[in-house]
Amino acid sequence: MFFIIALPILAVIFIIYIFLIAPKIKKRIEPKFLTAKYAHRGLHGEGVPENSMEAFELAVKNGYGIELDVRFSKEKELVVFHDTTLDRVCGVSGRVCDKTVDELSKISLGAEGQFVPTFKQVLDLVDGRVPLLVEIKQDPGEGDVATAACEALSKYTGAYIVETFNPLALAKVKKLLPNACRGLLCDRFTRQKKYKKPLYFILQAFLLNFLCKPDFIAYNHEAKGGFSYKIIKNVFRAPLVAWTVRSKDDEEQARKNGYLTVIFENYTA
Repeated sequence: MFFIIALPILAVIFIIYIFLIAPKIKKRIEPKFLTAKYAHRGLHGEGVPENSMEAFELAVKNGYGIELDVRFSKEKELVVFHDTTLDRVCGVSGRVCDKTVDELSKISLGAEGQFVPTFKQVLDLVDGRVPLLVEIKQDPGEGDVATAACEALSKYTGAYIVETFNPLALAKVKKLLPNACRGLLCDRFTRQKKYKKPLYFILQAFLLNFLCKPDFIAYNHEAKGGFSYKIIKNVFRAPLVAWTVRSKDDEEQARKNGYLTVIFENYTA
């Protein structure tokens, strides 16, 4: 009797679960993006800082796509910088969102003549020569970066795709740039002690996919995906992008594991 009652309930729960995690099914990532390899924060390395104009120019010259990060300055202008704070890259204390564009334009990225660029400067530099993979960094309380990024990209004539760890930000991209290819960044967050929280379980289980319907999943290639990841990969067959790959051997292994392309650094892909 128990099983007669429980089975229909479990079936309904499973159907709801599948609805929640399902990526976008009808439209897939465009082939031109599958042939591109993306230089992580530009083609940076010794003497060339990450997310710098020099790193982006080198990526263009070598024919690589560019992965970059956008976030807000103090006056809510988009700048290209990965971290919340300036400490690691610039050796300067303080949050990026507490600095004006003018202040950031004078803060060195650790190499002569290289400063924190605006998103507009990078778009003007690349000018459609290689595809862009734009990661939206939308931290709590710092404003609607997604809307600003969509506005900037709507005027850009070059090829681009968008990704973020934040499903709500990606849902905004879905609304404002419905024809843009969008991806959800993810990891097996709860492997790490600091991420053993309900929010990160929800994120790694892809339970908010129904809000943003990603075209592709960008996943930590070193992490063993959980149950939801395996369903998305093997049942829905969503395109997978590997981050961040740091050797040719790791790239080869990532492709064997089903990743269609890579976000790479520290080697020539």
